[in-house]
Amino acid sequence: MSAIGTLHQALSRRRSNPLPAILIGLGLLITAVFTVIAFLEASRSEPVVILARDVPYGQQISADDLAVVLLPRHRPVQLTGISSPALAVGQYAARHLAANDLLQPSMLMEHAPTQPVYPNGEALTPGMVAVPFSTETIGPLTHRDRVNIGFSDPNGSPDVCDQARQAAAGREPTVNPPDSPLQPRPYACRLLSGARVLYVDGEAGIAYLELTPYQSHVIQAVQAAGLPLWGERYGSDSPILPALDRLDIGQITVEELVAPVPAVDDVQP
Repeated sequence: MSAIGTLHQALSRRRSNPLPAILIGLGLLITAVFTVIAFLEASRSEPVVILARDVPYGQQISADDLAVVLLPRHRPVQLTGISSPALAVGQYAARHLAANDLLQPSMLMEHAPTQPVYPNGEALTPGMVAVPFSTETIGPLTHRDRVNIGFSDPNGSPDVCDQARQAAAGREPTVNPPDSPLQPRPYACRLLSGARVLYVDGEAGIAYLELTPYQSHVIQAVQAAGLPLWGERYGSDSPILPALDRLDIGQITVEELVAPVPAVDDVQP
């Protein structure tokens, strides 16, 4: 074979196959297209309703209570929300709704509550009554607290709060005999413990307590007798104290005065 033939064969070798390069280029192109589509899809947004201001529990929702913001179309399920104010206007708040809350269907109810609702969203329990009570003797108070209620008898009347003879664990009230020259000792009597606070009007210094009709009647009777009422801020998870627990200065014992408060787990139900 001549040198010319060998050179011709070398120049006429089979050209490389361009298909792999084409496939790689096509794959990169497809990837780029899907990346652009995904980016555009992710950047898409849709309207979602939020609260423009606080709405107390039970209040009917108006258009002025709502605002619309745009959120990404693809977002967590917890942020699904309601897309149109028209779906919420006229409904009632199922709980206290705060400004900027994302409105969810579970926050709405079709009908108004059947019991009175206070500005903080608390509702009166059926069969109970709301009794206004001065917070002057209590101090700072919230609707998450409980209140103990008592009265003071400056005259030491022996026929008021005398059921404490049984409630005071065997301690007899120090009532002087009728023929004694000593005056009856004034005393304090705790009426009841753990009354639920519905609402606190800080400006007026009034707390609205949830009581049974009989408890409310008792409060009215104490007020009718001209006896000063007093209250105690009490924890919602604290043990209930004995009712009609009478104490005068002659009954005070050092042991009970300095005894630590028992742990909740140690209190017998």
